[in-house]
Amino acid sequence: MHISELDELEASVSDLLTMAKVELEQNRLQLQRDRQIQDAVAQIEARLKPLLAKIEQVLQEFSQNGQDNSETKQRLEKKAADIRQEIAEAPVLAAQIADRQLILSEERLLDERITEQTAQWRSELKADLLEMIEEQRDFFSATDASIAVRGYANDLKAISSLDEVVEALINQINSHSEEGPVARLRGSHEQTLTFIYNKALENRSRVDRAPDVQPTTRHRKSEKRPALYTDLGGKVLVFGGHDRLQTAVKNRLRDSAINLMWYTEQDGLQLAAQGESQIAGGDLIIIVTGYASHSLTERAIEACRRANKTYEIVNTTGMTRLLEVIESGLKAKQLARHWKQG
Repeated sequence: MHISELDELEASVSDLLTMAKVELEQNRLQLQRDRQIQDAVAQIEARLKPLLAKIEQVLQEFSQNGQDNSETKQRLEKKAADIRQEIAEAPVLAAQIADRQLILSEERLLDERITEQTAQWRSELKADLLEMIEEQRDFFSATDASIAVRGYANDLKAISSLDEVVEALINQINSHSEEGPVARLRGSHEQTLTFIYNKALENRSRVDRAPDVQPTTRHRKSEKRPALYTDLGGKVLVFGGHDRLQTAVKNRLRDSAINLMWYTEQDGLQLAAQGESQIAGGDLIIIVTGYASHSLTERAIEACRRANKTYEIVNTTGMTRLLEVIESGLKAKQLARHWKQG
């Protein structure tokens, strides 16, 4: 097996392990959400039901005494109605509180994922830079490599590799110097890199055609730093969900080329009807059943059938699962178009 194939295998395993970690954490968060809702509802009912029972007992005494027109009795009846409504709405309120916490946890999970991917990319960048330095076969090209290295100084510092790369640069410059070891450590490694960088710029100014040494992407998959969802594009329509979910997903997709059109129950059925007219031109239609009213869901499904468009049903109130559906759906579309063009 070639070394590049080993790199690719290592990277694919790393990606799979990250995905596995995310999926396991998602399941844990969902179970935690369900427990939080049950606990919150139980706490609310434990406090409100005894109050309601006391009020109902007093109301019964008012009725037995024939004091039905009492102002106090009327106020107690109103208070009892308010408490019954609070008890009835407890599951929805508890779910809203739990979902706020769920989205915050999912935000942390995605941030950890991109941090791991960035660390892997930086490690691969270091390998590309070291190979670039090693491949230089003359003094001026070896010096010119410092310009490329300096552009990635912050990435190298983030993985504590700047010193190693600068020392490799010094050694390569000196190995091709006709005047002995002219490159040496001057202050910190970063200060030394800046000194060599300025020398390289001077060298470039003296010639018509400068070397312009740049690293290849042998170890990295891309020259760009990892970023989730930035390679996605298309028209995505979402029906259902809730405002917090909508805001969180839109924020994660802000750097993509996705035209995301979202219609929640809070928007009203009139606005949702406008969204239904957009279905025919959609690349991906998603119906989120978490918090979606039956009328919104049924109308969206019927609109898809009329337009002969497939749709995805996602039963979630969380962000990560929905982002996965958007990512996999659009990538499948991109792949299908690629094969069709080929």
